[in-house]
Amino acid sequence: MPNFAVSTGSFTVRPVREDEVVPVKRMGRGPDLSYLTQADGPRQLNSRMAVGGAVAAVFSQISGGVNEYSLSVWLKKWLKANDAKIKQAMLEKGHSAFAVQVNYAVGNSFGNQMFMSRDIYLLGTAPSAKEIGTVLTPELMFGPKIDDVPNNATKFKYAYLVGERL
Repeated sequence: MPNFAVSTGSFTVRPVREDEVVPVKRMGRGPDLSYLTQADGPRQLNSRMAVGGAVAAVFSQISGGVNEYSLSVWLKKWLKANDAKIKQAMLEKGHSAFAVQVNYAVGNSFGNQMFMSRDIYLLGTAPSAKEIGTVLTPELMFGPKIDDVPNNATKFKYAYLVGERL
């Protein structure tokens, strides 16, 4: 996940922590992961990945890191552009924290992950960051989403962030 912990002259924004939102009711027991403890065989991941060249891997990491960083720059520019709107929403209710939803897409381009910006939404404000669960409800965060259907190589992602005034 891209680094969405950014700050501007007025705000600091970070990803929401698990203890700040209402937990989701689980369905019970998950899948059996005992296959991870089995001994290595001839078709294991390490032997397949050893074929790749070191220069290509370093280039891929650098280009992916630069592309991933572009989402942080995009978020910072959005915060600066919507500074007055966020301050007004917080001032109307006397709150000191706000919630933001960042929509982005992750695509595959010649073996490299490409992060593409989609949209950012101000979801609401809360009295403090500890009470952000009133805005970021489980229905909002984990409920169904209406979206375009991308191709098989592109995946839509959502990040929920908590912002506070400096």
